[in-house]
Amino acid sequence: MAVDSAVMVLDSAKGIEPQTKKLFAVCRKRNIPIMTFINKMDQPGRHPYELLEEIEQTLGMTAVPFNWPIGEGAGFLGLYDLQEPQVLFFQRTLHNQKRAPMRVETFPHPSLAETLGEAYGPLQEEIALLTGAGTKFDRDRFLAGQLTPVFFGSALTNFGVEPFLNAFLQLAPPPSPRMSSQGLMQPTDEKFSGFVFKIQANMDPQHRDRMAFLRIVSGRFEKDMMVHHARLDRKIRMTRPHRLFGRDRETIEEAYPGDVVGLVNPGLFAIGDTLCSGSPLAFDAIPQFPPECFGVLRSQDLTKQKQFQKGLQQLEEEGVMQVFYSPDHVRREPVLAAVGELQFDVVASRLETEYGVKTLVERMPFALARWVTGDPDVIARIYWPQDTRRLVDRDGRMVMLFGSERLLAYCMKEYASLKFQLREEIE
Repeated sequence: MAVDSAVMVLDSAKGIEPQTKKLFAVCRKRNIPIMTFINKMDQPGRHPYELLEEIEQTLGMTAVPFNWPIGEGAGFLGLYDLQEPQVLFFQRTLHNQKRAPMRVETFPHPSLAETLGEAYGPLQEEIALLTGAGTKFDRDRFLAGQLTPVFFGSALTNFGVEPFLNAFLQLAPPPSPRMSSQGLMQPTDEKFSGFVFKIQANMDPQHRDRMAFLRIVSGRFEKDMMVHHARLDRKIRMTRPHRLFGRDRETIEEAYPGDVVGLVNPGLFAIGDTLCSGSPLAFDAIPQFPPECFGVLRSQDLTKQKQFQKGLQQLEEEGVMQVFYSPDHVRREPVLAAVGELQFDVVASRLETEYGVKTLVERMPFALARWVTGDPDVIARIYWPQDTRRLVDRDGRMVMLFGSERLLAYCMKEYASLKFQLREEIE
């Protein structure tokens, strides 16, 4: 992963969702520190105590509130800062387009009883409970990914966002080392190294370019420097490096560990590529989520096959989804494999808006994908069960889709001479 720390945003009504658990599992595997922001406190939701308990029981991580909401839903008035004895009031701005003005009042204060009204009594009780029986923040446990600071607020109205960002700047760790084929690369090493963690097409609609995002791990990056491209095993020049924020971009002359540099990608870069100066090295692969949702992608305009194929290829390079095909090429429609249903909507929307192709995704009744390798003669003689589908990926490797974990376990036992692997296990 390209991050040194992560932000977990929870809906105050929904709490921890299935996708949250998947992302958390990746962070937990790498002991990545996590800060939590519980959002939508200005809308009806669950009690803060219930949300803290869910974090601890579901994720196995100690939750330490750094502030506390005053009121809930329509009665959300502000926040009590548990690090300082003060109350933070926020003022709504026009269309929530600007930073919400914040007023600070010391606590306790005679005027607060009148200002907060009925919320003043419960706030006093909650503060007494939190300060008396609450868990104290432990930075070492936070950096080990065992404890998460929790903040409350409303991103839509900008309530509580500024205190959270200020705390993030104070608590987030500095750039961390990364394991490579030459051992651990430290941010303080003089040798330049970095890796591509994201590809994004059509960031500038006027130029239709593709941008590769490079995370600097060690050394100093300089514009026009020559670096070694590990996958291509050749030297390339780092021309036109950019710093990006949303749609805005500016050319930069240099960058340092922890920085993210945007490189115009003419097809040289892929996710996971390592770039370095000096002797060649390669960083460990970036983890991928196994797909759980599958669907046939159908173009509604057969006259735009060129745009359809180009869009599909570029979106797959970005990691938006994986694309499979029928091994006999009788069916031309590609099969999309994604982590969640929302990715199907993203693909369809981007194909229409960026490539001018209208598509539909027809959901398939499968839940798992495994790359299958073994004796070709053995594979050719197999009559696969129902609720399976044999496909190939873009590189021609055999992929099997399964309707359930139970069916996969049956096939693994029945055809023990074959290997059933996740994508990351074969690359």
